[in-house]
Amino acid sequence: MATPLRDATIRLRDGRSLAYCEWGHEGGPVVLAFHGSPGSRVWWPSAEVTAAAGARLVTVDRPGYGGSDPLPGRPIAGWAEDVVELADALGVDRFGVVGWSGGAPYAAAVAAELLPDRLTGVCLASSASIAYAVGPSQADDEDLHISELIDRFGPAEATVRYAEKIQAWAEGLRQDPGSMTDPDEFAAGDLWVLEQPEPRAGLFSSIGEGVRQGATGAATDWVNLLAPWGFSLAEIEVPVHMWHGGQDSWVQLADCERVVAAIPHAALTVWPDAGHFGPAKHWDDVLAAALD
Repeated sequence: MATPLRDATIRLRDGRSLAYCEWGHEGGPVVLAFHGSPGSRVWWPSAEVTAAAGARLVTVDRPGYGGSDPLPGRPIAGWAEDVVELADALGVDRFGVVGWSGGAPYAAAVAAELLPDRLTGVCLASSASIAYAVGPSQADDEDLHISELIDRFGPAEATVRYAEKIQAWAEGLRQDPGSMTDPDEFAAGDLWVLEQPEPRAGLFSSIGEGVRQGATGAATDWVNLLAPWGFSLAEIEVPVHMWHGGQDSWVQLADCERVVAAIPHAALTVWPDAGHFGPAKHWDDVLAAALD
């Protein structure tokens, strides 16, 4: 498994720790990448492609994941504040953002909240979560349960209670990260992630680190999706590129199309040879768009 240039934390103004890793070239143009749910900073494909592009990739743990302190109840829009503090601490003026899967709403938040001249590119990849900004195609039983918790207790307490409900699931992942990756549920174009030792080890490490604090990070993400986001996709002024794996059974193309229609300046690319792990197979294209 690839080793990052740096694995560190910063102390935010409110006293919380924010954990991040750096990859590629320290002096290169910067891209900040936001992991899925669950996931963490410790793996992002591909370190070799990142280095070849001369880029400086910064992967960040959201609150409650890995080494970042929890912050239940803050809307998704608040993530932009953490990102600005991190960029300032690293001495970075302009950067691109990439949100993969559950990280896409947070990339959208940065795009909506920051001045356009601070961003080089915005990429949303393989994400069903971002569709919640325009309404999920169909609310399932868990969505209804979380919504009831929010209505009754508010987002912060709902997060605590939902984390307790799914704690056993998180503990199972911590002990066996591979339990989340059933080959029968992988698209044919994604099986290489499990068949090749390095990406498999990286993925498992990312999942295991992501639930190191238990279910808090994942619960925060899932409550945040159904609570007010604090921004709308229509507020995003910068161009956005959305990516979708044509074999992805976890994300519907129609949802991606609805998201792209809601963003003033957005384009959609569909990879026919990949599923949910399209960003890993086509990281060179996504990285180039984030740096554009």
